[in-house]
Amino acid sequence: MKNLATFFSIFFINFFIYADQLYTGLDEQQLKRLNHLSDNIRCPKCSYGNISSSNAPISKDLKEEIAQMILAKKTDDEIYDTMSERYGDYILLNDVEKRNPLIFLAPLIALIISILVVTIYTIKKSK
Repeated sequence: MKNLATFFSIFFINFFIYADQLYTGLDEQQLKRLNHLSDNIRCPKCSYGNISSSNAPISKDLKEEIAQMILAKKTDDEIYDTMSERYGDYILLNDVEKRNPLIFLAPLIALIISILVVTIYTIKKSK
């Protein structure tokens, strides 16, 4: 049991040391920014999650490219625009402000209209 605990502790220590070495040119603030950006960009291959949670090679490449853009002093909007130009607006996970708000209101409007129609039909049928 002691050997297993030693193995896991060495594994996790090496994992975190290796993760820090992936982006050697970034300071702590830039790493936080990288994590925030990669949490809000969808994996083009997986199409269900962000590039932070994906193990696909393209996600790792995109994260490295974002790190290079951060080092090049590009703003978040410029990075999002670059990704959006390359892969389309679908790649942006938090793209709510660009969407049509009617998309979110359409189901509510349909529900209200259907309730009104059923109510009016029921009232007319009972007379």
